[in-house]
Amino acid sequence: MERIDQLREVLTRKKIGGVFISNPTNRNYLSGFTGSTAVLFVTQKSAIFLTDARYLEQAKREVRGFELREVKTAADYYKIISNAVRQSEVKVVGVEAKTMLLSQYESIKKHLPAVKIVREKGLVEELREIKTEEECGRIRTAVKVAERAFDKTLPGIKPGISEMEVAALLEYNMRVLGAEGNAFPTIVASGKRGSMPHGVASEKKLQKGELIVIDFGAIYKGYCSDLTRTIGLGIISRLNRDCYRVVYEAQQKAISSIKSGVSLSVPDKKARNYLKKNKMDKFFSHGLGHGIGMDIHENPSIGNKTKGYFKTGMVITVEPGVYYTGNFGIRIENDVIVKKNGCEILGADQRKLLVL
Repeated sequence: MERIDQLREVLTRKKIGGVFISNPTNRNYLSGFTGSTAVLFVTQKSAIFLTDARYLEQAKREVRGFELREVKTAADYYKIISNAVRQSEVKVVGVEAKTMLLSQYESIKKHLPAVKIVREKGLVEELREIKTEEECGRIRTAVKVAERAFDKTLPGIKPGISEMEVAALLEYNMRVLGAEGNAFPTIVASGKRGSMPHGVASEKKLQKGELIVIDFGAIYKGYCSDLTRTIGLGIISRLNRDCYRVVYEAQQKAISSIKSGVSLSVPDKKARNYLKKNKMDKFFSHGLGHGIGMDIHENPSIGNKTKGYFKTGMVITVEPGVYYTGNFGIRIENDVIVKKNGCEILGADQRKLLVL
């Protein structure tokens, strides 16, 4: 079924006559448009794509299934919107609550006084939770590109270079190997900085005896990968090695529980309980994972209190970690495709701590 038809089913279920789509990722997902300025208006009978002259040629090349209309001025924009709503004869119109500016929302209400405007969350995001085989294939490739780039970067990781140099080299290698870009600012957190889960690369120099947390991802044909590798530099203490082993085993406990129909909270509980057995649970300060796809953070969220169930075709991260403030941090992260009777793990197994 076409994505626009799936959206129409959602509109029918929610009793919404039409919807404006302004979120760039949702817009791309529905229309194929990769530019930065456009709005979609979708009803049961029509699908209109509005953009200005800067993107008209691009839209003609990329957009399928929509009627293209050029917007020349802000006033023209709201005039076209008003006419489209009136022609469709819908009485309830949805807008994306998370991305539409308040000024835009107020202007639409002003131009459509007889129409009920409802702020909706997740209309398209709900559809994006389940990936097609083509989407999964792109994520698999994004993982492969990121891993190959990481392997290519390893020889350059030595005492005395900065975290930012490591991040720059890794991001360069991802681009050289086919990535459209990095999925998010690369995290390189060494030694004491490793206790910050989102310790974006700094000017700190790497030192012997440290653990280094590297969180990175590539974009391939619009889809993201998200991996974390913890490595050692020089001689690594027994404590660090033991903690790494426990985090790895916690990840495996979580992954083994993932399949269609299982509660979204189960893998987090499995990992957290195993860490608790080893008196490390209080150092695990975030949820186990999240969905990935066209955005680096998508539905569903994976936590010990998350409601809902895994569905075949979801793609998620599994990333347990422990963070000892002022000392060190460890995180191991792989991407996983949910299947009917289990899951497909993307990325290499991280059973052994890699020490350079």
